[in-house]
Amino acid sequence: MIHEMIAERAVFTPQNGEKFDLVIIGAGPAGMSAALCAGRAHLKTLILEKALPGGQIGTAYTIKNYLGFSKDILGEQLALKMEAQLDKYDLYYSRETVLDIEACPNELKVVQTDANHFYLTKTVIIATGLEPKKLETDFEKAFLGRGLSYYAQSDWKSYRNKNVAVIGGGNCACYAADFLAEYANHVYVIHRFDTLKAVKSLKEKILNNPKITVLWQSEVVEAFGLKKLEKIRCTNAVTQNATWIEVQGMFVYIGRIPPKEILHMGMALDEEGYVVTDETMRTSLKGIYAAGDIRSKQIRQIATAVADGMIAAINAEREVSRL
Repeated sequence: MIHEMIAERAVFTPQNGEKFDLVIIGAGPAGMSAALCAGRAHLKTLILEKALPGGQIGTAYTIKNYLGFSKDILGEQLALKMEAQLDKYDLYYSRETVLDIEACPNELKVVQTDANHFYLTKTVIIATGLEPKKLETDFEKAFLGRGLSYYAQSDWKSYRNKNVAVIGGGNCACYAADFLAEYANHVYVIHRFDTLKAVKSLKEKILNNPKITVLWQSEVVEAFGLKKLEKIRCTNAVTQNATWIEVQGMFVYIGRIPPKEILHMGMALDEEGYVVTDETMRTSLKGIYAAGDIRSKQIRQIATAVADGMIAAINAEREVSRL
């Protein structure tokens, strides 16, 4: 359905070198919230997204804490509802990765992409969200797409009645394990610490589910498989004992980090690589705003991302009207 919506909006495909009032980088909740406000303000707006609209919520199992939905809603469904609100506005859209943003003497910005395209714009909102943190191991690269994934919801059908492993112990890892337990034969949660970092109710579900086994203070050190993943070797950090476990799928949930492209755009970042903004979402560079999880802030939730996007777009519109 998402692909169909993008196809319907294909008439608003941007031309190389085209000029815009606003370029929004990212189409997650923050980006779509910003696009909604920009559309209502009649700004000529381009959305650049390297994946599909929805960002991280499109890969989430269920959303339980978003205001307005008394029952749990699937992440993909929420993403579709958000995107559907944009259909009434003449927004430009393209699937490209932004590589750099350069300032021009006339206060325009040049947005360069991996498609060898560039776009001129008066303002920019960076709403890229975060990307999965990698294990940085050789087997991770070897089995990516061959049994190793960062999104449990994307290909769960392949692991029905099979054994799978989830690496991590936070909320996202536990949500993934809980989801996979509905379909898999057995789920192994491999966690480097001696306690789960998930919320209490979710933690209890994991610990009380007979189809889930938690391997405490452990990490995956090796993986084996001829064509696809067949088994992994886990080592306990305390005892140093190693165990081979037969699994056909492994899902990595060890955190999220800012995308590397952000490091090269010249904005002020905090020590962890998040973009520093003021309360209006302005970055250290004139005309460039940031919204959502990419911002340096305390709470990263869908609701805060939506609020960030709205605030950024309102202030971008004010800036455009002064130029």
